[in-house]
Amino acid sequence: MSKLNALILPLGLAFALAAGRHIAPRPTGPSAPAAVLANENRDAAGVLKNGTLDVSLEAREGEWHPYGPTGPAIPILAFGETGKSLQTPGPMIRVREGTRVHVRVHNAVTGTLVVHGLSARHTTVMDTLIVPAGATREVTFTADAAGTYYYWATNSGVAFEDRLYQDAQLNGALIVDAAAGTPKPDRVFVVQWYVPRKLPDGKADRENGFFTFNGMPWPNTERLKYAQGDSIRWRVINATADVHPLHLHGFFFRVTARGDMARDTLYWAAQQRMGVTELMIDGTTMDLAWYADRPGSWIYHCHLNWHVVPNPAVGSAIESDSVRDSELFAAHDMSGMGSMDGHADSRMGGLILRIDIAPSASWHAYTGPRERLHLYVRSDSQPGDSARRFGYALVQGDSAAAPGTLQWPGPPIILHEGRPTSIMVVNETPEPTQVHWHGLEIDSYYDGVAGLSSNANMVSPMIMPRDSFQVTLTPPRAGSFMYHTHVNDMRQQSHGLYGPIIVLGPGQKWDPSSDLVFMTGTNPDDDPIMNGSTTPPALTLYAGKPYRIRLMNIALDMPFNQFWLTAQNGAAPEWTAIATDGFTLPAWQRESELARQRVTIGKTYDFRITFPRPGDYTMEGRTFTGLTYARQIIHVLPARTGVAEAAAGSQLPR
Repeated sequence: MSKLNALILPLGLAFALAAGRHIAPRPTGPSAPAAVLANENRDAAGVLKNGTLDVSLEAREGEWHPYGPTGPAIPILAFGETGKSLQTPGPMIRVREGTRVHVRVHNAVTGTLVVHGLSARHTTVMDTLIVPAGATREVTFTADAAGTYYYWATNSGVAFEDRLYQDAQLNGALIVDAAAGTPKPDRVFVVQWYVPRKLPDGKADRENGFFTFNGMPWPNTERLKYAQGDSIRWRVINATADVHPLHLHGFFFRVTARGDMARDTLYWAAQQRMGVTELMIDGTTMDLAWYADRPGSWIYHCHLNWHVVPNPAVGSAIESDSVRDSELFAAHDMSGMGSMDGHADSRMGGLILRIDIAPSASWHAYTGPRERLHLYVRSDSQPGDSARRFGYALVQGDSAAAPGTLQWPGPPIILHEGRPTSIMVVNETPEPTQVHWHGLEIDSYYDGVAGLSSNANMVSPMIMPRDSFQVTLTPPRAGSFMYHTHVNDMRQQSHGLYGPIIVLGPGQKWDPSSDLVFMTGTNPDDDPIMNGSTTPPALTLYAGKPYRIRLMNIALDMPFNQFWLTAQNGAAPEWTAIATDGFTLPAWQRESELARQRVTIGKTYDFRITFPRPGDYTMEGRTFTGLTYARQIIHVLPARTGVAEAAAGSQLPR
């Protein structure tokens, strides 16, 4: 297990894991357990009559088949409407604002059931519903605030962040639509977590757990079907005791609301933000909207890599943590696997949704001339060497990279807004790979998810050893992005296959002396590093000169990663945010603030800064507890004057 796992968890969850609380299976009677069905949250529960929604729920034990109907059965506690199938997540309650909601809950499990969230929101403290074993209790409340909410229950009396085992699936969406107008079509996705057991040391067996969207892990999650030109709206509920930086491939989305079980904040237009990744803390909710302007097959997934690894064996076939870790970090066995086109289904799992967008009749790909680059994927060690290191080498045009050249993290790939470009990816390693162009709005076929990314009847292949793959793209906007492997990423990414992408505006030139990249990654020992090291080489900058600072996080498991720019003598500096995820911020969202920024996995931030005076500064990478894991010294010298310096400053990307 990662030695950073304890660091990435919310403190309440870390304490719960240390305590090793466990809920044993609870039989409900001599009859066979009922089947628990995955709930896609398309239909609302209950009967609406005379302004009151009447819902009758029952909690009992059932058998869940997360790997499909022929897969192993897992005993869990689940909700269902009385007289109907059990569901995970539980039945969705959906009403208009102002509706009276009457809920009956029958407890058919051992232990007292405590149900949270079945309450009005305009109250200081929401009531809970306590249902003894074998009893039925009722609650009536008014849905008095529009928003995205949920209800949850436990039969062990623990807090939300401590609920890890059999009752962790006792969750359901509670959606309150606005009182007036026709609700815009949307989809509701509830994120849940299954942990099979506690280990002999009392800690949770996280390695053999998995996460689900609406009751199923990938590749059994629902396939979402849209048409090019559709406007798409989602509500996402994180009903787990863990965090999820959720990332959408190929598109920007607009965050329109954020909340939790008790409150929801609908953003005004000026408050809404654009992004490709959004961090969801445990127990929080999010509304987002995006526009399907390009056809193809895409994914929406958690970018905390441990949450999308291949699903573990369950039941009697469950593996030890050491065996599980070995499988996740080992090289693929290519014997008999051919082109490995099934990688997307067999080597990913957990929190992934597939999105298929049908093309419009007028869609066609650009076929004109392009600027040419070559990106070489290389390795400097032999098969079977535990110290294997991967890296990239980049060259302009069609020339070959110098032998032995390998850079970790990969060299900055400099692209230009609106300029058609071709990148020939050449795999010189003994392992298959692919490249995902994180945050770039490109055609699906080149997105880098082998066996899934596709359009025009072409499916993205694995790039096999000694083979190549031509990527074509035309960046529609300037900004900060990333590239990284999307094959066996627990191994390849931690061993060096990631790097920054910088897209400049028309006519701009990149000046690395004034345009600075600080990138958090993970080394083969699962330790965080910054720019490939814990102590990157010192920088020399100048007072009075404007700089652009690009912060990026592509670590395996650092969702609360922080960058702190500190002054060794004097007050901490300030900087001004100018972009996030490569999307330029509007003027009213640009604020001068203390030079500290949390950058979750899969996210980028851009800042503008001018050092007012000479002195020594430090860019620090820190964990969520404030522990410094990397430090880069910055020597700021007295201001220089002259035409050359002024010209250099004028080239700073805006």
